[in-house]
Amino acid sequence: MLKTLLSKLRAFRRDEAGNVTIETVIWLPLIIAVLGATFSLHDAFRYKSLNIKAAYTISDALSRETDPIDGAYLDGMVDLLAYLTRSEGPYSLRVTLVRYNAKKSKYVSEWSKTRGDFSRLRTKDLKTMHEQLPTLLHNERVIVVETATEYEPPFTVPGLTSDGLFYNYGFTRPRFAPKIVWSDA
Repeated sequence: MLKTLLSKLRAFRRDEAGNVTIETVIWLPLIIAVLGATFSLHDAFRYKSLNIKAAYTISDALSRETDPIDGAYLDGMVDLLAYLTRSEGPYSLRVTLVRYNAKKSKYVSEWSKTRGDFSRLRTKDLKTMHEQLPTLLHNERVIVVETATEYEPPFTVPGLTSDGLFYNYGFTRPRFAPKIVWSDA
């Protein structure tokens, strides 16, 4: 009985029939996983690019304003963010007018308005953003625009949807006026 079992095991070891099927069973799940991860990463970078372009578009539109902006204008910018990114998730937008005071060597938040999950950016909050802000002259102003959107990848990839992955930050100088004005009307 033992000899029969050993001879059958030796015959099984030498038999090469069915190798393609076994290799397919071993490699196909790995290949499908790699293709899914590649597709998800490509889609994530495409989505990130759309978010960056949307943030710069909003920043550029704000920098060209000479009339006071209001809540309806900011709501329109959130709608523009939704249109440009084409995602389903919630959208967050923060627009802050920042002035540099060279005498005190600090940035000052003149006003900050938000939509979504952001809180207003106050002058004391700008201390932590000092390295991210540009070097300005005394009383020069910049418009700081921050956007955030959620992203749901087509396939789950570890680390792809970490917090802040689709947070964008940019700044632009007002183009046609020394500053943009917020209207409380």
